[in-house]
Amino acid sequence: MFLTLVLLTAPTFFTLAAAEQAYNESVKYDSGLMGDSPTQSYVAATDFTPVQLNYEVALTDEKAAKISSGLMFFATTPDAVQPGPLIIKQDGTVVWDGGAVFPQSTTSFMVEPYMGEDHMIVWSGQLSGVGYGWGSWHVLNTAYEEVATYTAIGLPNNTLADMHDSHIYSGDLATMTAYVTQEYDLSPYGGPKNGYILNCVVQEINITSSEVIFEWHSLDHVDPSESYTSPGLTGSDSSSPWDYFHLNAIDKDDSGNYLISGRHIHTLFYVDASSGDIQWRLGGKNSNFTISKDAEFSWQHDGRWRSASTISLFNNAGTIGQQDRVSSRGMLLNVDTTAMTVDLAQEYLPHKNAISRSQGNTQILENGNVIVGWGAEPYFGEYDSAGNLLWEMRFAYDNVQAYRAYRFDWTATPSTPPSLAVTGSDSNRTAYAWWNGATEVATWGLYGSSDSGESVNLANATRIDFETPITFEQLEDYTSYTVAALDASGQVLGTSDAVTA
Repeated sequence: MFLTLVLLTAPTFFTLAAAEQAYNESVKYDSGLMGDSPTQSYVAATDFTPVQLNYEVALTDEKAAKISSGLMFFATTPDAVQPGPLIIKQDGTVVWDGGAVFPQSTTSFMVEPYMGEDHMIVWSGQLSGVGYGWGSWHVLNTAYEEVATYTAIGLPNNTLADMHDSHIYSGDLATMTAYVTQEYDLSPYGGPKNGYILNCVVQEINITSSEVIFEWHSLDHVDPSESYTSPGLTGSDSSSPWDYFHLNAIDKDDSGNYLISGRHIHTLFYVDASSGDIQWRLGGKNSNFTISKDAEFSWQHDGRWRSASTISLFNNAGTIGQQDRVSSRGMLLNVDTTAMTVDLAQEYLPHKNAISRSQGNTQILENGNVIVGWGAEPYFGEYDSAGNLLWEMRFAYDNVQAYRAYRFDWTATPSTPPSLAVTGSDSNRTAYAWWNGATEVATWGLYGSSDSGESVNLANATRIDFETPITFEQLEDYTSYTVAALDASGQVLGTSDAVTA
């Protein structure tokens, strides 16, 4: 960790504080000597123990000029010491730790334009343990207030929304994935005649009215013979159905049609919004395209339209017990739906070849840069438009995963007040200030109040981390203290409740 100088104004004192910034190519971190899930820790904000990060590929001054704006969004799996959604700065320090807000499992969360304004959507629920789940999507505004919640509607067995994917369109229309268990004759595929299968469902609803706008069932359109998996030990009972399709992404184009990713089919399906019919298949056993060798993919995630003729995806190129390439990679594909050909526009490779056997995503940013999250491999990074790796961060040594990683421009001021704790003796005290989720805090102002009610500015400090220490000398008898969060122009964003020492 780095030592950061905290400057104070009148009265002026200073202290050296150990900020929980990302390590820089730490051998100790990468060797596992810090444990499977190294954590950040704070003196007063002891409820927060988010993952500690390590730059695998350092961000140099030259490359720093090329990176995109915004904050990093990812959610760690239950194997982390403190799992849950995180927003971090480029230096690895935490802006928002949502682990306490969403104590159930959280996978993907992202910024979406709900009712025309930026909101976060966060999935929270129960994980099956074999790659899907049941839960709800929560919509939070820029004050971190929940303004809406939605899940799948009217499905058999009251099946709830799966965690894989959701996006908001036209103000309040939300797509989502769902996994429905149903009885099925699996004998043609090597399973039991009286077996069970997962029917993957695409559903789009109106969040406001709870009206189902569109619904598509994989078994109505894609035969299990297209799968690259077999029932194996699954399919014999309802608690362990065969996941033949594995739906993990839905993306709408300007025509309102759907691009649907079936991981276990190795295929992106283009589906008509009116009829639900498959217009074409890209990849898999029945592909309608001629795909160049370097554009081939398998076990993929996160298929997205990037223009009328380009699609991005994360090519896992492997799963448990299978590896199809030397490494997983992010991909951008040129797709010609007239000539029905596909070729590779760009690929994004990790700093060390690795197969991510599950999860992962490829996000194309407005400036052409690309964020790739490596899913089961605990790291993410940023590339320029030519595929050059600008930086890469690791957030665990082993076991901990993050389904996706994103960068978003996000400006937020929590509706809850800042937090403050004061420790130490009369002659030498330290105040610790933090505000979970605040993005615009530049400095903190510490104030002391006496019995007369007069409030005196004791010290100011630059925000250095999720928790910022402010050292001051007790020159008077103060009965309580408050801290004010100020933005870069000196405007007060919020004030803590008063605390006594």
